[in-house]
Amino acid sequence: MSESASLSPNSPRTALRWILLLPALFVPFILSFFYFVYFPGTAFGNAFYGVHKVFLIAWPLLCVLLILREPMIDRTRPKRHLASLVPGTLFGIVVTGLMFLLLEASPMGAVFAENETKIVQRIHDLDVAERFVAFALFISFIHSAMEEFYWRWFAFGQAKRLMPKPVAHMVAATGFALHHIVVLSQFFPMGWALALGACVAIGGAFWSWQADRYNSLLGPWFSHLLVDLGLMWVGWEALQGSL
Repeated sequence: MSESASLSPNSPRTALRWILLLPALFVPFILSFFYFVYFPGTAFGNAFYGVHKVFLIAWPLLCVLLILREPMIDRTRPKRHLASLVPGTLFGIVVTGLMFLLLEASPMGAVFAENETKIVQRIHDLDVAERFVAFALFISFIHSAMEEFYWRWFAFGQAKRLMPKPVAHMVAATGFALHHIVVLSQFFPMGWALALGACVAIGGAFWSWQADRYNSLLGPWFSHLLVDLGLMWVGWEALQGSL
């Protein structure tokens, strides 16, 4: 998606971008209530989970290709894929290591232990307990790529055309964090859910900065992948501990 010239705040093109961006920021948040709060563990709720995944791909493609009619690839700047892997890998390792450290040597470990049964129950609710390894690989490798495409390429990519870039980082990162807060609130007290959601937002802001700095999603995706692998390992340990 190429950089465009600054648009007038009152231009039809600007209004159209806002119309397309706002659902992108809030639809995943809204859907998360249906599959994780109101109807968890039901065919109806799991259908909303599927809709969420389809939306991550379909909405950006619909908006960019059919409505905005813009190219998907920014050819005005060089793509520094390999260079983006360096900060991405370091960030992923640091975040994952910090997560394991906090689980072992901070009050977060006790909070996790108190709520471990809820995590195991939600794994069963999603009907993935018997194939958790395949589910973990899908989340870590495929779903992380879908989220980078959606949140960094599309949501941040549209936001930076409507507002100053630092604000765009914050807006896209907040949208990224919202549905995670809903999910986390089902496992942890709200204070912890908000604190962990803030951490998700920080990660999202770093990944959008990285995507913009290197004009590449490779580094953010690999960084995201490492963090998700760590999270899936925690889920695996909880699942094994319940057997």
